[in-house]
Amino acid sequence: MKEIIAWTVNVWRMYWGNGWIPYLLALGGACALIFGKKKKNSLSLVLYSVFLLVLFFCPFSGRVIMKCIGKIVYWRVLWLLPTVPLIAGGFTELVRRSRNRIVQVILVLVLTGVIAASGTGMIKAGNFERVYNRQQVPDQIAMICNRINEDREGKEVRIAADEYTASYIRVYDPSLKMAYGRRGDGAVGKKARVLYKQITSEVPDGKKTSSLADAVHCTYVVMVPPDENFVLDMVAGGYQVLDTVSPYYIFSCDKYK
Repeated sequence: MKEIIAWTVNVWRMYWGNGWIPYLLALGGACALIFGKKKKNSLSLVLYSVFLLVLFFCPFSGRVIMKCIGKIVYWRVLWLLPTVPLIAGGFTELVRRSRNRIVQVILVLVLTGVIAASGTGMIKAGNFERVYNRQQVPDQIAMICNRINEDREGKEVRIAADEYTASYIRVYDPSLKMAYGRRGDGAVGKKARVLYKQITSEVPDGKKTSSLADAVHCTYVVMVPPDENFVLDMVAGGYQVLDTVSPYYIFSCDKYK
């Protein structure tokens, strides 16, 4: 429960950030209540937004939602539900209040500008980057896949990787078989599922990782080692360092080539 509370507090801080969302929400709610023609509908919209805010940020309900859809979706998608309807609805009522077309156009431009200036553009937020490969995956992933393809020489292999890398490897080259799918689903066996949990843990253990990778017959393991001891344990377990693509290490096992 402590982890869930810490997560919801962190999400709450990210939600408000340094932007104007709290003020836009308050303004949208005020406009809906003051200028809305149908007061009952306006009140329902405000209560709906408040209910969703409480639902998503309450540790208990937040835990259930995260269990069902995952933490990333919880943050990236659901936060839109309280904000968009209330801000859009409130501002629409404000613009509709004026019967002068020129005033309406001015209000639309001003409010649109306020919304645009209240956040960070998608490009500037660091969520996108220019890449130089046809599959449009991070160049870092392309380099990892190319190195593996160069080493495997057309032979069938099995790869274990962290969540971020694994999803892109499948996109870049579907012929590279994975030990498990996203979030560990579709694992080739119980040990593959345990291997996924070990690789994605906060502090993975080199001995356990190499042992599990060997049990699952993984040719390659791609991940960021927590320290030098992890690398030494992987080598001792039969997985040599094939190459590095900072900060990732590509470990390979000659037994499964």
